[in-house]
Amino acid sequence: MEHKTHELLIIAKNTNGIVARIMSLFNRRGYFVKKMTAGHTNMEGYTRLTLTVEGDEKILEQIKNQVHKIIEVTKVKVFPQVGVIRREMMLIKVKSDNETRPHIIQIAEIYRGNVLDVGPNSVSIEITGDGEKLAGFVEMMDSFGVLEMAKTGVLAMSRGEKM
Repeated sequence: MEHKTHELLIIAKNTNGIVARIMSLFNRRGYFVKKMTAGHTNMEGYTRLTLTVEGDEKILEQIKNQVHKIIEVTKVKVFPQVGVIRREMMLIKVKSDNETRPHIIQIAEIYRGNVLDVGPNSVSIEITGDGEKLAGFVEMMDSFGVLEMAKTGVLAMSRGEKM
């Protein structure tokens, strides 16, 4: 069976240690979480987790069933490959000088990035988009010298009115 990357949505009551309990379940079962984002929802008292996992349909079904057994979990959903908005955010610090700085800023503008800080020897940029866009930007910045980089996990949301 083919292993693909999937985003898994988990809505849980916001109790002490709920994220740790969910991640502990993944570790105990040997499921690999590639990326994770967590935060508040529009429903007070609930946490929204988006996990990027790798697996086939059988593994995904096992994951869903195991996570649903956690009492505080109210929703578990695997996002389909289409009809979903996916975004990641990256902060990247690139080596620059007076000569290269305008080129770096111009490339950042093409990628719709925001310049957050300009120092004598570096430029810090925020960029948001799908994984391919961020990878393309990093590739462009490699020739200048990437000094530091931080990325979020995937934020995902179904298109339209459904959750």
